[in-house]
Amino acid sequence: MSLRTLPLRPHLSLFCLLLGLVAMPTSGRAQTTIESTGQPVKLFSGEGKLIKLDSPSETVFLANPEIADVEIKSPNLLYIYGKSMGETTMFVINDAEEVTVASAIKVSTNVQALNGAAHAAVRDGKFSVSEVDGALILTGRVGTVRDAQRIEDVVRTLAGSEVPIVNSLSIDTPAQVNLQVKIAEVSRTVTENLGTNWTSISGAGLSGGASTAAAYAFASSFRVGNSLQSVSLEALRKEGLVTILSEPNLTARSGDKASFLAGGRFPYQTTTGEDETNVVFEPFGVELDFEPEVLRSNKIKLVVNTKIRELDFSSGSTTNIQNLPLILERSAATTIEVGSGQSFAIAGLFKATSQQDVNKVPGLGEIPLLGALFRSTSFQTGETELVIIVTPYIVEPGAPQKFKTPLDKFAPADQLSRYTNGDFSLGRKVENGQVSVKGINGKAGLLLQ
Repeated sequence: MSLRTLPLRPHLSLFCLLLGLVAMPTSGRAQTTIESTGQPVKLFSGEGKLIKLDSPSETVFLANPEIADVEIKSPNLLYIYGKSMGETTMFVINDAEEVTVASAIKVSTNVQALNGAAHAAVRDGKFSVSEVDGALILTGRVGTVRDAQRIEDVVRTLAGSEVPIVNSLSIDTPAQVNLQVKIAEVSRTVTENLGTNWTSISGAGLSGGASTAAAYAFASSFRVGNSLQSVSLEALRKEGLVTILSEPNLTARSGDKASFLAGGRFPYQTTTGEDETNVVFEPFGVELDFEPEVLRSNKIKLVVNTKIRELDFSSGSTTNIQNLPLILERSAATTIEVGSGQSFAIAGLFKATSQQDVNKVPGLGEIPLLGALFRSTSFQTGETELVIIVTPYIVEPGAPQKFKTPLDKFAPADQLSRYTNGDFSLGRKVENGQVSVKGINGKAGLLLQ
């Protein structure tokens, strides 16, 4: 243990005892060790105290100046202050080389002030800060994970980064969140085609026009000189309606990430500059990634990323290796705050398109009335509406018998029922109604809090 001698005022003599306050040994005499037997001096880190001596001091020893330090104001007055948590020893020697003070200096953290600052930062919950063997212990219960982290940050800032802190705080609110996502899309298209198609059956005549697949046609033929000519009037109105509804749901602990994929992974080959072939897998289907954080008992922070991907081989491309599809994707990624059981529309889209095309014979197609026989028109319009709604729930586990699945009381149909009634199963409704994988309120999934 290193010793430090602190100087007195200039009019006092200075010297240093390197053998720890023992008498200089002489031949045939043993050394005498002086222990710290005086009343310990207790300080908080950053706190100072004045010590008045009964007799003038000549030399002051302090074992570890990193824990505490001392200033000599006068031969009978010492000012000692704490610097960091720990324990050291102080000796005071008078001019007769007698030890007048031999005390331990104990520097601790002001736990009362730390408790006050922590409760000022987080007003909810029951918690406390205590000191055990130089470490600060955080115990009790708080409302959220963020509250526990805020308390630790406040204590660490005031106590110093070198002080070990043990965070034993418990969380009151359930740290599990179930997220329900509803993705609904409606797409409607209307196509109208009207035109003529000329055909020269024999001899020189007019041929051409726009043919419409699966169209209804009125055809007629007539002779012009030595030429047999045929003309058809084709018309078609086509309407289409496509609806997509996907409702993935996923449960994760507060502060952790979770992912969900209902679909698959499409493999395709790629080649490098060295003619090395690699296989890459591209996911498709319904994909959901989210990270919840319970801020308070009724507030949830969500980082959501959801996607719907479909493979369209009719609009894709072809290589010498394989057919590559076009990937149709609807996705949304955002961060929101919402209450448990409340819904939020995180994304929406409305798109309207219109397209018109005219094919005609130059000159003849411009003639009023009769020009309609020499031109074809096409009109196409479409409307698409998309909405993505998320609903988080704070949930807790329950007993297995409280949960139902779509396979409860399900049995495949026997041969007689299948042949006579066309039944596929002998399933029956459960006691509390039809099972729904969409509800998590005791029918399937977790229990709502």
